Amino acid sequence: MKQSTDPNKLSFLASYAVIAIMVLLPFHALLTAWVASNFGHFDAARLWKEVLMVPLGIYAAYLVVTKPALLRRWSSSWLVWATLVYGLYFVIFGLTVLLKHEVAAAAGIYSLVSSLRFLWFMMVVWAICDTNPLIRQQWAKIVLIPAFIVVTFGLLQRFFLPADFLRHFGYGPNTIPPIETIDQKIDYRRVQSTLRGANPFGAYLILPIITAGAYVRRKTYLWVFLIAALSVLLFTFSRSAELGVFAAILFFGWHNLKSEQSRRLLLLAGVALVILGGAITWSFRNNDAVQNTLFHSDETSRAQVSSNSQRLSALKQGVKDIQQDPFGKGPGTAGPASQRNSAPPRIAENYFLQIGQEVGVVALALFIAINALVARELWNRTDKLSRVLLASLVGITVVNLVSHAWVDDTLSLLWWGLAGAALSAPGILNRKHHEQKAKTQKVSKARARTNS
Repeated sequence: MKQSTDPNKLSFLASYAVIAIMVLLPFHALLTAWVASNFGHFDAARLWKEVLMVPLGIYAAYLVVTKPALLRRWSSSWLVWATLVYGLYFVIFGLTVLLKHEVAAAAGIYSLVSSLRFLWFMMVVWAICDTNPLIRQQWAKIVLIPAFIVVTFGLLQRFFLPADFLRHFGYGPNTIPPIETIDQKIDYRRVQSTLRGANPFGAYLILPIITAGAYVRRKTYLWVFLIAALSVLLFTFSRSAELGVFAAILFFGWHNLKSEQSRRLLLLAGVALVILGGAITWSFRNNDAVQNTLFHSDETSRAQVSSNSQRLSALKQGVKDIQQDPFGKGPGTAGPASQRNSAPPRIAENYFLQIGQEVGVVALALFIAINALVARELWNRTDKLSRVLLASLVGITVVNLVSHAWVDDTLSLLWWGLAGAALSAPGILNRKHHEQKAKTQKVSKARARTNS
């Protein structure tokens, strides 16, 4: 009897460990900054979740080996093979440049961890959820309960708390800046809540906003949350996140509509909103508030080079780097990790370009294939988790085109972990299966009426 119950207990323990990681992720920056301010070792404190993922990974590997059905599905999955090849290629390339001392150890290790941890977490959660559906059943609570707290704190930060309030939690020069502003102007202070910055906070909001939208019908408290989340999103002044939320909402609405006419009308409405927004922006282009919130600069700018010019220059340089070196220079030579090198950092302001700069076009093609394969799997399902993840992936991809969103551990681990939960139910919730079943039932009812 003990042998039959122990595996079940172990699967529940692993599921609760994953849930604990996901629930704590939105508070990760705040907690690690506080711990580092009291005990030091900021980088070591940030690795708490990766440490937990090691025994979880061992357990996941055990499940794959001992569960023939799971092993068969994985061995025949293009997504699994693409993920394994991408990870192996990244590790081999990373170890090569580290052993040749072509990159600083801190930069190379940071790149390996930040680039592969979310894919590792996806596979771990996938295997665990295959034996225990707890995470898949509770996913909305896992997303929304922490988000309620984070959004509330963000509003308090904007309207009531002192500008440097986060300094009391260890934010500072050795951890995370306690204040972010537009163009160095305190009047345009950016809300970052419990995350590591305003842009990561804005990108993170995409997932809870779409989740709340999926359940908002007849639930007043979710309407309140949506209004609060969209309001605090505006106070992040993160243009990429705002575009990402708009794209995610538009796709979520389009994906959930059944008739082609309704879908066309929605797309036309989206285009009309973009045109209207552009016209309003052009009309008020000389307004100080518009200049600072939308363009992040005005005629009284205190910065020598505008953030827009810097971003455009970085994007051009990223493309140029890939053209000059299509095989990449190795993990740690580009992106946020490159700030740990003695050489000047290479920040392309685009996550996909970062991959090309580091590990070349082959690995970039593999990563794009992984995204496409995950999107296809989510597309073929009709459950809310899959629809929310697919819509939020569209929005986060928009963000990744002008920033390095997947480098942020909160967003990347939360989204890809939930993706693993969604992928763990291959035999159910398939869109084509449900559509075919509905057609069959409709035909059967029509025949029954005719015969009667």
